[in-house]
Formats: sequence, C-alpha cells, structure tokens
Amino acid sequence: MPTSIVEYTLKNENNDSISIINYGARITSWNTQVSNKSRNIVLGYSNLNDYLIDPFYLGAVAGPYANRIKRASYKLDSQTVTLDKNEGDNQLHGGNNALSNLFWQLDYCKTDALSLSIYLSDGYNGYPGNTRFTVIYKLTAKAPNESSLEISFFINSDTNTIAGPTSHPYFNLAGIDKSSIGHSLKVLAEHYTPVDDQAIPTGEIRPTKNTPFDFSKTKMLDNNVDKLDHNFVCATKLDLSKLKQQALLMSPDNKLSLDVFSNYPAIQIYSGQHLNQPFSKFDGICLEPQFCPDSPNQSNFPFKYLTANETLQTSIVYLVKK
Repeated sequence: MPTSIVEYTLKNENNDSISIINYGARITSWNTQVSNKSRNIVLGYSNLNDYLIDPFYLGAVAGPYANRIKRASYKLDSQTVTLDKNEGDNQLHGGNNALSNLFWQLDYCKTDALSLSIYLSDGYNGYPGNTRFTVIYKLTAKAPNESSLEISFFINSDTNTIAGPTSHPYFNLAGIDKSSIGHSLKVLAEHYTPVDDQAIPTGEIRPTKNTPFDFSKTKMLDNNVDKLDHNFVCATKLDLSKLKQQALLMSPDNKLSLDVFSNYPAIQIYSGQHLNQPFSKFDGICLEPQFCPDSPNQSNFPFKYLTANETLQTSIVYLVKK
C-alpha cells in the first residue's frame, strides 16, 4: 500500500486536464479552456501534502457511506451496527480516517482514465464486511465545446453491509481565484429532506415547491447562498439502472456550465460556507450525488443495502459545456 502522495493527470482532446491523487482518490484540479485561456474550476491546495491535514474533504471520495448517519448506528439483519462517531453522536462521511483519508492503490492509469482501489477489513469504522472499493475516473471530449468527467464506483463485500460513496469536489466555474457567489443553480428535484439542528433528516420527504429549496427554475446564488447544505431528492423510487440529470450550475460570466448526472437518487448541494483558512467562505460549491443521508434508518428513503458477494455500481458524471 502506498504511503506517499502520487498525482495523476488525465487529458482529453479538448485540452482539458484533471489531476487526481492517490490519497483519498481526490480530484485536485480541473483545467478547462475558456475563451482560449485555461481556467481551474476545482478548489485545491497548491502543496499536495496539505491534503494530509485537510478538514474539508476537498475533492475526495467520501464514504464508505457519504453524508450523515444518525447516532452512528443502524439496523442490519435485526442487529444494531455501531459505527465510528466523528460529528458529535453522529457519523459524517464514513467516520475518522475513512475513504477520504486513506491511500488508494493504483490499478491503472491511461491518458484519459484512471482506476484506484482500496480494501477495508471487516469492522473498519464499524462497517460490517471485508469490502473493496474501486473508483474509475474517465475524462472524455463529448464535443469540441464539451468535456465529461465520468466517475464510476464499484463496491463489493463478503457480507451484507451499507455503502454509498460520493465525490466531493468544490466547483468554482469562475475560477478558483474568485468567489463562487453569483453562480446560477438549477436542481432537477421536486423534493428535499428537511433536517434537524444536527443536520440529520427528520424522515420527511417534503416537496420543494413554495420553499426556499425550489430550484426548478434557475436561481442565482447570492445573499441566500449560506443557507445551502441540503439534500435534494431527484427520484423517490430507486433505479440504479439509469443516469438522470440532477443539477445545472452556471458560471457568473455565463461562459461555462456544469451538468450533473447520476444513478443515485439524491444530491447534496453545499455552498462552502464552512470553508476557512487557507480558503474563504463560498470559494467553491459541492454537488454530491448520493443516497439520502441517514437512509439506513429511514425506511421511506430510496436506498439499497449492499448484498454479500454482489457488486453495487454507482455513477456520477460532471459535464462541462462552453
């Protein structure tokens, strides 16, 4: 298993380049051409070793289960599973030293594709099963003015368990040297999951209509941006066989857009209000397709347990258009 950071760079025919490191399988930059100039649209550290102490999950694969699980526990086969607590009494993004803070093994690296894997032994951070996670990044040119980053997760275990990782890049389509305020957002979701004061879902799946969370029509992220750290439900019934568009983000100068597609049923949108040194609030926006937070404890949420000796495959596509 590697013990030092290695960075890999993918390129496509549109002169886009994306860099990824083996620590947390993190996306560290995405340089794309805008008006014949290179623009980095993913927030990152200039010194790669700073990722070793990063508290923000910058560009990371978050999991084994992304987002929050109430009281860091859930029922599985009539037994209570106790997980590692890392946010008060709850678990966030898999607990301490989870997928985002471990070194992944290189499977292969090509010009436009990269595969990284990691193995977690039974009971790691409380999760049942000897479980293998593989993430494949593929950068393609869909058209002369379109570049697509396809992220595919493959997870299998030797026992029933839960899994649902996501990708956690902070996007700033204006360029990482500018504030993200002024972006426009559209979310293709008719429902969201209200949360309590610990950001744990109450169990409701509530319509977005006539609420501040109605982004069915494009809205600018301005003075209300700090209110966004919520889970939007794009599909109330689970269907992992299909990719669906979940969100559209537009740069303040209207020169760049980002479409988000996934087979996950939900997407967490977070406006970066908790970023601090060496960054500033709102330096980036996270669009994280995933299962709903706390799904193992909420029977009405669209969710699938990982069954022993079967493979869970989830996909995220970030499509940049100019």
